[in-house]
Amino acid sequence: MSKFYITETRLPVKDLESSTWRTVSADTFVAAWSKEVDALPSFTTDYLHLVTGILLPIWKILPQHSSRVFRLQTSDGAKVLGRVVNAQDIQTVREQLGLRNQMLSPAELVRLVLDESYTQQLPGGVTLRRSFIAGEPRIELVDALSLADRLVAVGCFTEIINWRKRVFVPTGLSAAAVLTAVIGILG
Repeated sequence: MSKFYITETRLPVKDLESSTWRTVSADTFVAAWSKEVDALPSFTTDYLHLVTGILLPIWKILPQHSSRVFRLQTSDGAKVLGRVVNAQDIQTVREQLGLRNQMLSPAELVRLVLDESYTQQLPGGVTLRRSFIAGEPRIELVDALSLADRLVAVGCFTEIINWRKRVFVPTGLSAAAVLTAVIGILG
């Protein structure tokens, strides 16, 4: 499910005349616009988290702030009806369904943290969250300084930011493997 934001900005003509904007013909505009549109991917992938099955008995324990229901068909033809759950609510829903001691897979945690600002409490009081450092998203392990040496040994890295040492999981292809090792140390 994609989020689209539409904004409108109005400028007086005199402001445009003193800017780098210039008047062009409709053909020039259409050509430039078409070039940008052609450079876009033909489709994008987005993730939707659904609770499916017999929902009425558990409806009241699902988060109430977003109660969208989707009916969809998978690429292999299966039809699914389910209630959307925001990434931030996944762990709460899991706990309310009696899955308290089960954690999401490391690969899913990496994706949720980076793509949806998901935060996860890990064993030992360490929090996994997304932080932006120099404009780039990173996976940070908050309150993990006492284990920094062991975490670095399994692939994490530290950085001193504002005179404070912080611990990060790499965001590349090895992120899930490193996070698996981190959970093993913390667990």
